[in-house]
Parts: sequence; structure tokens; C-alpha cells
Amino acid sequence: MRGRSLVWLMLVWWHTGTLLFAQGSAASSVALSVGVIRRAVAEIAAIVEREYVDAAAAARIASVLRQRLQEGAYTAAASPDTLAAQLNRDLLSESQDRHLWVATARPLPVQATDTSAREEAVRRTNGGVQRVEVLPGNVGYLNLTVFWRLEEARDAVGEAMRLLRRADALIIDMRENGGGSPETVALLAGYLIDEPGAPLFDIVSRSGERTTYATPRPGVPERDARRPVYVLTAARTFSGGEGFAYLLQERARAQVIGERTAGAANAGQPYRVNAWLEVTVPNGRVEAAITRRSWEGSGVTPDVTVSASDALRIAHARALDRLIPAATGDWRTRLEQARQALGAF
Repeated sequence: MRGRSLVWLMLVWWHTGTLLFAQGSAASSVALSVGVIRRAVAEIAAIVEREYVDAAAAARIASVLRQRLQEGAYTAAASPDTLAAQLNRDLLSESQDRHLWVATARPLPVQATDTSAREEAVRRTNGGVQRVEVLPGNVGYLNLTVFWRLEEARDAVGEAMRLLRRADALIIDMRENGGGSPETVALLAGYLIDEPGAPLFDIVSRSGERTTYATPRPGVPERDARRPVYVLTAARTFSGGEGFAYLLQERARAQVIGERTAGAANAGQPYRVNAWLEVTVPNGRVEAAITRRSWEGSGVTPDVTVSASDALRIAHARALDRLIPAATGDWRTRLEQARQALGAF
């Protein structure tokens, strides 16, 4: 199963820019013939029917695409962008699966540059780590916007957690996180759970084969299961970003603060359709280790529901409220002053 390289990946594309055209790029200027459109839709229907994690749903979705094609629903598409948008409306309507998605892709002749483009994207996003800070009151803050592959993200995540190892509480910001590698989600969770090799979730393929993801073994040196943790979410938090919040919430290891998330759990991979289009098809469903459920369709419901813009302030205030009772002397006074500066909520 690991050979299939299942990934929570949809919004990672938007962060990296390595697989998708930017809006208004060359893809929008390509004119598609009716023959190309018909072949593309037929190929997408075949891929969905063959690969989608739910076989019954796969057959139904493919049937709808073929029927819509026969009715002429797609043949007037003026460009790959337009065709992708029409297909995505039908795919989402039939599946309610936000990982099932058609996207415009780089022309085939430049695919050889994808590796270097990805490496550059990893570098420019600092391995996903966008901000590391110690807030007033010794509250650590980590903003991670993407879970790159383990070999791409391990050093950046490790350096961030080492910098935050002396913080008394920790806020992890998933508000802009678009997902990515399940292995890297498990790595970050390993800094917050003491037990090395603790099962976190399974990804179950269409055939029923399971791949289990667990905290690192041996455990990471800076792991700390005692300090309070707060995870920030937004409606746009997607896929693996949601998963990180869900997995800590079900263990009562963190308070989730912010907005209900997008509701995209199923893991999958992209398939090339033609020179202009790719389709991402979920071919694995997630089962969390404790609830045996996932956030697919429902999203993650915060423990404290506030607007995404207020989530950091509220989390910081809650962290200080947790720390103040145990503090004494001048340090308690400083914590109280920091808390007062955040205002009431």
C-alpha cells in the first residue's frame, strides 16, 4: 500500500504550484476539440470507476459522467479550465468527496522539470514551517501550512519543535494548512504523544488492505505529552490539516479552536488524463485509531468555535488561563499582565 504513495494532497497543489497551472495561465488558452473532450471524459470516468475507494459509488459516478457526456454537457467547453470546472461540479455533486477533483496540469513536455520545481517549492515554503514564535507567557506558536513528504519536511519540523521545546504551552496553527503526507502528520503528532509507535490511523484501500500510521519509533527526543496544546482551524483547513486536529482531539490531547473544517479525509493520488488534465481519485479511506471514524464529509468540529481571525488570540488566552493557577511570584504577575492584554472573550 505504501508503494501507491497515498497522500492527503488536494490543496497541497495550490500551495506548491508544482502540478497545477495558475489561473489565467496557458491552460486557459488551449482550445479543445469535441473529440479530445469526449476522450478525456471517458478516460476520467474509467479511472474513477477503477480506482475510487467506494466501488459502488465509483460505478454510479462514472455512469453519471458518461450520461452527461452523451447529453452533450461537456462538449462546448472552451478550454481545459472550463472542462475541469464542469466536471468538478458533477463530481462533487455525486460524491460529496472534496478530494475527487479534476485539475489542469503542466503540458507533458515539461514534466521533467517537476522534481526541481517541487524542490524549489519545498525550499520556498521552508518545509511547510511558516512561523515559529514564543508568545508572551512562554506559549509556543507553530504555523505549518503544508505537510510535505517526510524526507522533505522532517528537518524543518524537527528544528521548529526543538526551538519550542521549552515552551509551557503550544499553539499549532492549521488555519492555512492544505494537507499533504500522512507520514508527516504522524511525525508532528509524535512530538505531542509520549508513546513511540502509537497507532494513529489506518488508510484502508478499496480492496480492504490497511496501512497503519503511527508515531515515530524510536520516539522523537523532544516529545512532550504533558504541556497543553491548542490547534487552530478554519473552514479552509483541508485534508491532512484537518486530520492532525482530529487525531489530537479524539485523544483529548489538544483543544481545537476556530472554525469547522472542510471535511476531506479520503486519501488518493493523481492520474494523468491527457496533455492538459489530471484527475485526483481517492483510493483510501481513513479510520482513526480510537473512534474508527474520520472527518470525511463532516469536517472537524472545534472544541471552541470562533472565527478563524480570532482563533489565535483565544487560544493564547486559554493557554495563559491554564498556566496562571500554577504560577507564583513575578512570573504569575507577568502571565496575568499578558492575559489582560488579550482582553475578554
